[in-house]
Amino acid sequence: MAMDLNAKAAYIRGLMTGMEFDPNSKNGKIIAAMMDLLEEMASTVTEHDEALDQVYEDVDTLDEDLTDLVNFVFDVDDEDEEDDEDASDEDAAYEVTCPNCGAVSTVGEDELLNNELVCPNCGASFDIELSEDDEDEEAATAPEAPADGEIPIE
Repeated sequence: MAMDLNAKAAYIRGLMTGMEFDPNSKNGKIIAAMMDLLEEMASTVTEHDEALDQVYEDVDTLDEDLTDLVNFVFDVDDEDEEDDEDASDEDAAYEVTCPNCGAVSTVGEDELLNNELVCPNCGASFDIELSEDDEDEEAATAPEAPADGEIPIE
């Protein structure tokens, strides 16, 4: 586990104490001054990190409040936003079956509108014939339920 800056500065201070160097010598004075500076810098950086964390929390709170306000002013429901996202996700990809190897691949709408596709499995080029989904075709040909509400038993 990594030590924070204050812990590292204290560790270095402990090493200096353990070395029993002379803080009154020329080199000792420089090292002692550098150590004091290092501890002060570590303390300042720690304070700034804590202040920055608080600012991030405040910005997140403001963002949530602003979103609530915009939704209130423009009468936007969360359900409407989810429906819009779901609708755009449904239109994003289509399954295509290669007539050469039978591999099924997913393509985007832009690729689908191209004149010719290339199978990622076998490399064959082919044209696409657009048709309804199987589920739509089954729903269109399914028999209607009896008008009296009874379910026929077969």
